[in-house]
Amino acid sequence: MKIRLLILGAFMLPVSFAHAQIQATPDAAKISSSKDAANSISSTVKGKTSTASRLNESQIRPVSGENNMRTYDGNTAFNGKAVCKGSSEFMRMLVQPSSNGNLKMLNIMQDTDMNGSLDITTSPGWDISVVCSNGFQTCTDANNAASCTSWAWVADAKTYQLGRKNVAMSELGGCYCINNSCGSNLAWNNLGQILNDLGGGASQALSRANPWFTLSQIKVDGVSASFVGGDTASCSIGDSEGFFGTADGKKILSYKDNYNAMKTDANSQKTTSDAYRMITEGSLNPNETSDVYSCDITRNVNLDEPKLNEIIAFDGGQGSVQQCGTDCLQLVLGRLGDNYWSGTCKYFEVDSNFFIKDHTRIASATLINAVFDDWMQLWAGDKVVWSGPYGNWNDAGPVPGACELSKSWNQSPNTDFKQHLNKNGPVKFKIRVEVSGEGEGYALVRLKADLSCREGDEYVSNTCTAYEQDQNCQLIDETVDGVKTFTGSINTGLIPLPQTQVLQGSFCSVAVKRDWFKKKRSYRCNRKTNFNFDKIIERKAYIDKTVTPGDYKDKMFTNGNVTYGSGELFWPDMPKVGECINMCKTRKAKQTPDMAISGQVDKNNKTGVTKYDNFYYECDATNQCPAGAGEEVIKACQCLNEFAEAAAIMQVVRQAGQDMICSSGNAKMPDGKSK
Repeated sequence: MKIRLLILGAFMLPVSFAHAQIQATPDAAKISSSKDAANSISSTVKGKTSTASRLNESQIRPVSGENNMRTYDGNTAFNGKAVCKGSSEFMRMLVQPSSNGNLKMLNIMQDTDMNGSLDITTSPGWDISVVCSNGFQTCTDANNAASCTSWAWVADAKTYQLGRKNVAMSELGGCYCINNSCGSNLAWNNLGQILNDLGGGASQALSRANPWFTLSQIKVDGVSASFVGGDTASCSIGDSEGFFGTADGKKILSYKDNYNAMKTDANSQKTTSDAYRMITEGSLNPNETSDVYSCDITRNVNLDEPKLNEIIAFDGGQGSVQQCGTDCLQLVLGRLGDNYWSGTCKYFEVDSNFFIKDHTRIASATLINAVFDDWMQLWAGDKVVWSGPYGNWNDAGPVPGACELSKSWNQSPNTDFKQHLNKNGPVKFKIRVEVSGEGEGYALVRLKADLSCREGDEYVSNTCTAYEQDQNCQLIDETVDGVKTFTGSINTGLIPLPQTQVLQGSFCSVAVKRDWFKKKRSYRCNRKTNFNFDKIIERKAYIDKTVTPGDYKDKMFTNGNVTYGSGELFWPDMPKVGECINMCKTRKAKQTPDMAISGQVDKNNKTGVTKYDNFYYECDATNQCPAGAGEEVIKACQCLNEFAEAAAIMQVVRQAGQDMICSSGNAKMPDGKSK
């Protein structure tokens, strides 16, 4: 890069200063004309790129090869394709809204081998009550988060077939409800947006499995949607996708999964490659020097030192997870309190859902306490795992005795509960209570956590990659964990013994053994020095020394002769720029309710209350707000300062993520006072 800049300076200096030495009066008309031209260009560029639709038309579609790219004045058209044309369908979805407002996923058709035809069709029949940016939820009542099951899109790493994975509700993002419990006809009225969001999340899962599945266009037709990506057949040999479709390209791609094949092919080229002999036997260029660079290759082994909040999380319904010690968690099943139910031989049910993140860290689990009045059952899934007060109420029928026992029970079963928490994923519990008069019902489960240290993820950081891949660089020295394995480009034959390092955590440590941990290397890289920039550097130094805001002095070298000159410098008036860009703010009524971990967030709104989405636009040349269809301007064109509102929103989002547990383990009121 330095060579290029110096060469450019060598060509530019004689031209610019030769003109500068001509005494001339600035032409005000030309200066004004140049300003007008600059303003015109700025307005034209803004007109082509100021909105998403204009940017899509002028830049993105031409780059994908859908149409020709044009200069900003529109006079010249040319082929600006940088990627393959987005016309190859790789996925299609067929859905059907149900009478309860859910959306049923009827069919998913995929082109898994990227040959232009849909070769796999699945009929999952999934019910979708809540749509998210990376998955969806299935609920019996969207207003009750305990009745929802959360699913994230996944794709098989080998077959690329789409599927779903059960996750905690907190791992989904951008969710909104379409079930009838949140409003009527939400699925039908917003079908286009829903298919866009479902397909977008599915496409992201596919691209994680194979980067070639890149979504460029979504075509919605009624209850079906077609998802289009790059068509490899439309790429020329110069395109990356087109190249990797050739025999050489496919061979290079195969090296990713077969490193030994790459080594074999490289060794076979040694005997015939002039470039290889130049590197190993010396440079053929007499004007070439070499530099020595040092680098490191380090093996990093992380320490898996778990935290309590990485073992189990509350996932909806009524209940919580509380910390009860350094290695202790307490699960609250049901609703804490006293006499919050009333009736005569009346039955109450409460769901308590949890999500197990790492069941291997649960050393023990014990049902330590059950508080109820008059009878209580504890269900795990579809089975009764405990009942009180007599342990004989073991089915879904009525209590096996008198409804009114005239007593509030506080029992300590101390029974093993670990069998119900023995695998990762969601686990559902239910408290069923019979009340006569007034009563309550909840249970406490005490978990002992295994917080011992283990070996965690391992990765290698390599700062030598650039030199390894540079054909002009050669390894000259290498030290592996203090053992000299290369010296003077010669392999010493020494191999270090396996090393042991101790990973030290906050409360524990683990010894790990590996063949090596640290490699220190030195590379010699040949560099060409064909140019002599001494005269250019001398000229630049002379000008730097003599230049003033009004004139300069020059020193020029021509055919071995040195000449001196001088000239005036002219600085036109700089344009005045406003203190800000005028913006406007609009709003548009929301069409779909948002979802949170407690259910549909709009369910408690009063009738007639409308929520809005806000939009911001840069004002046009006439200082008018380019609001979209159905949008209401709430702040006209002006210097907007929305920092305070943005900061408040970010603070709300940050604190909302902490509303599920008490960080200290002690329950508190919203004002911070202890209960």
